[in-house]
Amino acid sequence: MKPLLIAHRGDSKNFPENSIEAFESAFQKGADGIEFDVQCNKNQDLVIVHNYTHDPSLEYPFLEDILKRFSMRGRLEIEIKSIEEECVQRISKSIYNINPPNIEITSSELPVIPTMRKFFPDSKIGLIFNSKLIEDWMPLDHIHRMLLGYMKLTNANVLHLGYRYCSKQIVDLMHDNGYLIHTHLQNSTVSEYKKALDLGMDQCSFDDVRLLALI
Repeated sequence: MKPLLIAHRGDSKNFPENSIEAFESAFQKGADGIEFDVQCNKNQDLVIVHNYTHDPSLEYPFLEDILKRFSMRGRLEIEIKSIEEECVQRISKSIYNINPPNIEITSSELPVIPTMRKFFPDSKIGLIFNSKLIEDWMPLDHIHRMLLGYMKLTNANVLHLGYRYCSKQIVDLMHDNGYLIHTHLQNSTVSEYKKALDLGMDQCSFDDVRLLALI
């Protein structure tokens, strides 16, 4: 089975990242889904923006507008950047008002992930694993136990793992334990995609939508 291809922050090579134009272009060019970042701004609005510091001269899309426009177009992979429980709860209410059928909630903030499960009991939850925790001295069996332990402790469904660390053993380990696995194609190349396909990856994110025309 081919992995889902998720446009990281939309078609960010041709449009501002995390913008409606970038998301629309990504879907039009064949992406299976889009990835975007959500934060609460100082007014407690749910805005689509990656950086923790917000540019007051820019207008950021609101989460509700993105959900209404794209919820039926494909996978929505929503990375929660805020670490406050109140913000996670606000995001869950906004999402359930629209109830998109194909959604994954992700975060790299480890303490937030159990809270995400609390407010998104029926959604896919993605753990963006910090690859810096994998050190050169670690034997493979230790790395495997660590990854599996993190998934169990956080109650996540999807492991997001750096491309260089992905192997057939890790993919099979995740699948054997009922988890999905996702990686980011760092250079958006056909060779990276083919490796992900051969490994049996479930989904891949990428930065350059030109990849879609080459595979």
